Amino acid sequence: MSDKEREKGEVTFERKGFIGTVTLRRPEKRNALNYALWLSLSEAMKKAAQDREVRVILLKGEGDSFCSGLDLSPANEVIRLLSEKASAEQKMRLFALIKRIQSIYTELEVLRVPTIAVIQGHCLGAGLELICSCDMRFCSSDAVFSLPEVRFAIITDVGGLQRLPRIVGRGKAREIAFRGHSIGSDEAKRIGLVNEVFDTPEVLFAKVDEIAQEIADQSPLAVQGAKEVLLYNEDVSFMRSLEYNAARSAMILPSEDLQEAINSYLEKRDSKFKGI
Repeated sequence: MSDKEREKGEVTFERKGFIGTVTLRRPEKRNALNYALWLSLSEAMKKAAQDREVRVILLKGEGDSFCSGLDLSPANEVIRLLSEKASAEQKMRLFALIKRIQSIYTELEVLRVPTIAVIQGHCLGAGLELICSCDMRFCSSDAVFSLPEVRFAIITDVGGLQRLPRIVGRGKAREIAFRGHSIGSDEAKRIGLVNEVFDTPEVLFAKVDEIAQEIADQSPLAVQGAKEVLLYNEDVSFMRSLEYNAARSAMILPSEDLQEAINSYLEKRDSKFKGI
């Protein structure tokens, strides 16, 4: 990789068995996000969505940090646009740019399979917003979380203010957004931002692989159906969600996976699901 390519960074997708991994690869910048990296993330997620063998996706950052947030260097297209002379045309382009980046976070949120954020080191700003788009979050004890945007006189704007309250509650989300302070891994676990904390990144990666494999071993019909219902819950009334839940459940009944579950139970063996 050339110095120019390394500076730009990339996001890769690879699959091993039924487990896919999307990796931010800009370690020299602690995986700081620029527009090129966001677009690369979108492409990686499209590859993940198109791979019908994937049953769970891990989101990782290469190096010592998961993601240090927005790249503030002048080379970042977002920063260049902010630096232009204020005008109506500039503001319209800023609006369109922010909306495009927001859509990438939504692409991650609505991926058909469960997603797990694997977090070590820094998880700041737009990086914290990124993990809020994942279904589950696990971190190592060195992880640090923050929405520091207020310290730079900007508003958190790519989904954190919408998703974070659903995860940690209204009051704690407001405190994180208004103070711009950092919280450690223990506090992140206490408020429900992360599911679990592991001692070191090495233990984190090993344990998350086990969790991902456990999910991948389940019927993808049931797991993906459950994710659809859980996403649907967030935008509709309780009764409408119940109705959708019934319809979505009926959609996969009966299935070969169900018969396999019954047979494996009776035969006292592990199930081998095919997703059909």
